[in-house]
Amino acid sequence: MRRLWVLGLTAAVCLALSACSQQKKKAETGPAASSETTADFNVPRKPSGDLKLKLITNGISPFWDAMGKGLEVMRAELKVDATWQAPQQPDNNAQKRVFEDAVAAGCDGIGVSPIQADAFAPVIDAAIAKGIPVITFDSDSEKSKRLLYIGTNNYEAGRRAGEEARKLFPNGGNLVAFVGNMSAQNARDRYRGFLDAIKGSGIVMLKEPYEDDKDAVGRARRNVADAIVRYGDRLNGLVGLYSYNGPAIVDEVMKAGIRSKVKIICFDGEPKTLKNLEAGLVDVTVVQKPYEFGRLATKVLYLINRKGLRGALAEMEPELKRLGMKLEGSVIDTGVEVVTPTNAPEFLRKLKEKGLEST
Repeated sequence: MRRLWVLGLTAAVCLALSACSQQKKKAETGPAASSETTADFNVPRKPSGDLKLKLITNGISPFWDAMGKGLEVMRAELKVDATWQAPQQPDNNAQKRVFEDAVAAGCDGIGVSPIQADAFAPVIDAAIAKGIPVITFDSDSEKSKRLLYIGTNNYEAGRRAGEEARKLFPNGGNLVAFVGNMSAQNARDRYRGFLDAIKGSGIVMLKEPYEDDKDAVGRARRNVADAIVRYGDRLNGLVGLYSYNGPAIVDEVMKAGIRSKVKIICFDGEPKTLKNLEAGLVDVTVVQKPYEFGRLATKVLYLINRKGLRGALAEMEPELKRLGMKLEGSVIDTGVEVVTPTNAPEFLRKLKEKGLEST
């Protein structure tokens, strides 16, 4: 009897272990696991036939006009159906809806500038799992499975702005920065680079950057007005980390009549920022290359479909080198330019040659 009992117990244990093994195997090969399976993007996805491409920005701003121009140029050259779209509200959910609509519409490639880098990663990953090439531009989502980032090395751009700040404030100063959302990767990297560049200079940031949730007309200006009142004569400089922050800063500084007391540092070249530069109302702006964001993003999505990711980058590398851009791993660093009232006329001349009024 004892022997039979032992044999029965042994059989029960074996059955339990077998059931666990089968459950584990099912979990590893079931729907959850299959959703993680991604295509081999080094294999041409669509070597011939029509292609539908979509670029999705992080909001509505004159900054994106130049990006749209670059897309149009490449669309005509490649004869491809390529369009761009901004979410109606500058928030993660609105951008997600635009992205998912592009997936549902059967787009063959999507580029996106995520408003919230980490929160948008699962959205990107879901499209990648379906075999749709997704890249980021302007602002990255490093935790996602995006294939490529095209745009500024925002940390280095921030450092450049910080180096210019050191020149403007050789004896130190008290500054305040303004931005859309610090949840965006470009904002975080840009500000971190700026802070690293001003270490040991005597330049002090009076508070964490004011955030305006990309309300370029209302909240962006109210934030500047608040800083002017709050810090009064202590305030020596204002830093606009997003393109529309520059015009908002100038408007409120001029309204308060304190231009002679403060220095203004901007990013990008919205039409109003460039006019303010010419008028001597902005001391420096660090300019990105949104025209190239649109042109290169459209081209690489096209080539990924035709030649695979590795083939696309191999074809584009000579052009990138000629343009002075860096290809490092899965990042195309398009670089920046520093524009001051001194070199603004030459910079504007080059813009007009491309049919652009801003960057």
